[in-house]
Amino acid sequence: MTRSYASFGMVAALGGALLLTGCGGSDSPAAAPAASLPAAAAPSGAASGSPAGQAAGAAQPTQSTNPSGGYWPATVQLGHNDKLGKTVVDGEGFTLYRFDPDSANPSKATCVDACAVTWPPVLANDKIVFQGLDKDKISTVQRADGTNQVTIGGWPVYRFSKDGAAGETSGEGVGGTWFAVAPDGYKAKDSSY
Repeated sequence: MTRSYASFGMVAALGGALLLTGCGGSDSPAAAPAASLPAAAAPSGAASGSPAGQAAGAAQPTQSTNPSGGYWPATVQLGHNDKLGKTVVDGEGFTLYRFDPDSANPSKATCVDACAVTWPPVLANDKIVFQGLDKDKISTVQRADGTNQVTIGGWPVYRFSKDGAAGETSGEGVGGTWFAVAPDGYKAKDSSY
């Protein structure tokens, strides 16, 4: 089930604890947040290239995690990678990805169980802030476990647990099915966004 951007406010008013509200993004990359940030890491600026001093182990999302897989980032925002161009990143600067077996029309998330541990889905809540993204491209899809996952251009988005530092794109091309997502939902490497 896909939730349209316009229905977010109505659902949140009815007490939906895991639903997206306050999408403060716009067409402009300089858009200000529309909701307050939770006590998580603030946006880390540009995610460009491969940073020096990469961590040896896999970095797990640290913003808020769901025991059945997934996490709630403080922000989802426009990023840039020297090789891929415009990408979507979380508030810590980690690259977000899309999965080819998922679908965008209708939105459907198929990465569950062990897959969702390696590729934590970006889950929606009422405090998430979108920066520099077109609000018409942002929505959610309900996952099999009842949580709601953020979609960009209809595509459910994930973070790769083996990206060790902000700006890394080690998930790009994994299995021929995982790709950094562009702000329009296309694969970043193929997007003209």
